[in-house]
Parts: sequence; C-alpha cells; structure tokens
Amino acid sequence: MRRYPFVPASTADLQTGDLWTVPLKGGDLAVLQVRGLKTSGAGAYTHLVAAVVDWRSPNLPVGYDLRGRRVLIEGVVRFEVFAPGRAEVFGNSDQIVPPCAWSEVTREFDAGTRSEVWAWKSIRRRAEQALTEASRTSTH
Repeated sequence: MRRYPFVPASTADLQTGDLWTVPLKGGDLAVLQVRGLKTSGAGAYTHLVAAVVDWRSPNLPVGYDLRGRRVLIEGVVRFEVFAPGRAEVFGNSDQIVPPCAWSEVTREFDAGTRSEVWAWKSIRRRAEQALTEASRTSTH
C-alpha cells in the first residue's frame, strides 16, 4: 500500500492518477494529475503526461473534493518536476473528468509523436492561465 505524501525517485514510482500541487500567485494551490506514463521507448522514465485540474484553493483537496473536476489542459512534463524541494505526490484519484484512459496527449506520447514539453518552471504559468480561462468561461 502506498503512503502519502511522497517524493518519487523515478517515474517507476508514479501511477496514473497521482496528484501533486504547484503554488499559484496569491497563495492558492493548483492540482496536477499524472495522466500517462511510458515504460519503454523515447521519453520512458524521463517524461510523463500531466494535466491541470480545475481546482484552485489555499488548501489541498480532501476526500471527494476532486470528484467530477475537469481536466483543463494536458502536456508532457519532465520528471524533474519531482526534484527535491519541488513537488510531492499527495494522493491519487480516478474521479477526474475525463478519465485518464481518454487522454489524447497520452496516446500521442505512447505512439512517439513529438510533443511540446512543459519545463518545470512553466507549469505554474500554464496552471494560472488554464484556471483563469476556466473561471472566465464559466462566469459567462
């Protein structure tokens, strides 16, 4: 049984559905989810598919807080997001919409299609943009 939180030593320690946060401006947290992993071929063990989840709060989600939350944007990230002092996995969820199995970016990544890679320094900006856009479209 896995114990949370933990800092993975490699992508082999991750599972689809794992969750981590990045700090946003103003003290809120954004939640990201592991959407796809490769075990062979280009990018295996060094990259993963991650998604920004529609969650912004100063607190970690608990219980069923993420049930039915949407994926806002997906991308390929380097494992370095979990370098010491950066991110740790706080949980795992299969309650996020759409399910991980529907990830188009994961299918492309598995097929070896070239993908834009999000640098760890850009993840906060991408999360801010996705959450801002989601809140803008949900109020109109």
